[in-house]
Amino acid sequence: MRILLLNYEFPPLGGGAATASAQIAAHMARRGAEVAVLTSHFRGLPRRERRDGYTIYRVPVMRGKIDRCSVPEMGTFVLGSALPAVRLVRRFKPDVIHVFFGIPTGIVGLLASKFSGAPYLLSLRGGDVPGFMGKELAAMHRAAMPLTKLVWSNAGVIVANSQGLRDLARRTAPNRAIEIVPNGVDLDLFRPAEEPRAPGDKVRFLFVGRLANQKGLNYLLESLARFEPGMLAHVELELVGDGPEEERLRAQAARLGLGSSVKFAGWVAREEIVQHYQAADAFVLPSLDEGLPNVMLEAMACGKALVATDISGNRELVRDGENGLLVPVGDVSALTEALRRVVTNPELRAEMGRKSRNMAAAYSWARTADRYLSLSEAILARRSATAEKRERQTSTIE
Repeated sequence: MRILLLNYEFPPLGGGAATASAQIAAHMARRGAEVAVLTSHFRGLPRRERRDGYTIYRVPVMRGKIDRCSVPEMGTFVLGSALPAVRLVRRFKPDVIHVFFGIPTGIVGLLASKFSGAPYLLSLRGGDVPGFMGKELAAMHRAAMPLTKLVWSNAGVIVANSQGLRDLARRTAPNRAIEIVPNGVDLDLFRPAEEPRAPGDKVRFLFVGRLANQKGLNYLLESLARFEPGMLAHVELELVGDGPEEERLRAQAARLGLGSSVKFAGWVAREEIVQHYQAADAFVLPSLDEGLPNVMLEAMACGKALVATDISGNRELVRDGENGLLVPVGDVSALTEALRRVVTNPELRAEMGRKSRNMAAAYSWARTADRYLSLSEAILARRSATAEKRERQTSTIE
């Protein structure tokens, strides 16, 4: 099978969806598929690259950051990739096109499908689904709704990465079947540290992700500020990532007197991130919205106790009281108590960490890629059956 994978972000660009794209491409190639990837160029990267059994083609875009881009920058991917996508499908002749993100990538996928005749599979990731991050993305979703509906209606299969995201997507497409294919995790790379932390060290909480309003980090800082001074002296929070809220969060931490307890680590290269997970005691994700967070799976694979908001995506990975604790969104008091419980109970942390690692074993990228391949085969089988039916009808009429 020839598969063209489209994503406006691909490692080292982007976040969780980019990682998912790369892992899925590599595992499909190992299964014998011929895979080509069309994505964005960034300074220092080759325009064409062979990696893990597949080929990457990068198109010129306007993009200032390696980890994120603005809506106008996404638009430059559509403009920059339209013609290269048409040329690539004519040369590569894909059987199926895998499209990550309905907007902006879906526009290019629809175009490539029309020119090649190949059906496309649409993978919804979160921010491309109307209603996700309602306050921040509402205007964009309203403006893009005609294109969103056009891209979704022409897809051979639509995939969401969690039950919660599928439920949200059904508000836009109530009559459309939507498959669920969860994210995976590299269990060999993300694993517990070989040597346990020395007793007596500070209890270390870790957050990994964009420093954006969606992540609810202002509530996390307020929760830490409610710790008694004696307890706070033995706690450290590390924030790995950067984003538009960094300056405001730094100011908030200083105002709350958390300067020595909060570490802003900045953006960390993919190959180094596992060390941060292994050095932590617990992982915290106080988000307002999530799909199925890769960072949570990575923390689980590293054997960490979890503290997270009780939202779709998070609750699919956290069994409250077993491998972590769930708290209501924006509830500072509940978050404070959950963090206190983790700090004061090392046996609980250790037991939750063991259960997290065991649960992570069910989420392999190989399994995710196999599911995508099965869906691709189903698209082709359905198309073949439809063509045969039309031929029989034509023969009957003649």
